[in-house]
Amino acid sequence: MKTSEKIFEFEKLYNFRDIGGFTTRDGHKMKAGVLFRSEELSRLSKKDMETFYKLNIKAICDLRTPNEQKSKVSRIQTGKGIQLLNISIHDKSREFTHLEFFKFLVSKSNTIDFEKIMKEMYEHMAFGCHKEIREIILFLSNETNIPALIHCTGGKDRTGFISAIIQLFVGVPYESVINDYLVSNQLIATRMKKVETFIRWMSLFQVSSERIKPMLEVQRDYLEEVYTKIIEEYGSIETYLRVACNIPQSNLDKLKQLLIE
Repeated sequence: MKTSEKIFEFEKLYNFRDIGGFTTRDGHKMKAGVLFRSEELSRLSKKDMETFYKLNIKAICDLRTPNEQKSKVSRIQTGKGIQLLNISIHDKSREFTHLEFFKFLVSKSNTIDFEKIMKEMYEHMAFGCHKEIREIILFLSNETNIPALIHCTGGKDRTGFISAIIQLFVGVPYESVINDYLVSNQLIATRMKKVETFIRWMSLFQVSSERIKPMLEVQRDYLEEVYTKIIEEYGSIETYLRVACNIPQSNLDKLKQLLIE
């Protein structure tokens, strides 16, 4: 199953795709139609909602902060056939209001290292969000919550990290995971151009497009650096999930059973 075959066509949703369909290292297959990933769901058209419901998604993992959820309210109704897990994968110290972000950009426009900010975000996700990762895996290992959707605001970083961890856990080859992770760049390019314009306005055009770029795309280094640290410390993604995230082996086994055919 090629990556292009796993991308779904929506009118108002650009980064929605299936994270399954890959052949694993031992020759099995990660099931398609079981786990999906996306950006936020506030802009769905009527046709989009019809497409969404046809996928028979039974649960949604929303990785956004409460403020993000309030500002971009999902159009998908949960509670009646669709379970919702609100689980913020975010460094609270970096959560800005628009006014605070404006002040930050203007006052530090010459010193902000956006690439460093992104790498610190991935470090926080990998080593500061063990409890949150545990909740997500426990939720997804319950067969009543499958098929499921994992999403954040842009569907590229928080969603990309969690999706990659799950793919690696079930045995999808590393290069396949990285390549799938990088697909976000082609899918969100148009939307990120608008975000770039907004940030440049917010900085009173003191920050160039080139300097903003690391925030508006996914880069191989973002994922690779934390993956390398995880493997150096724990030896495997499964050990990381069991030891660092304190996930019972029974739940890990159940998730594999649900995701591998």
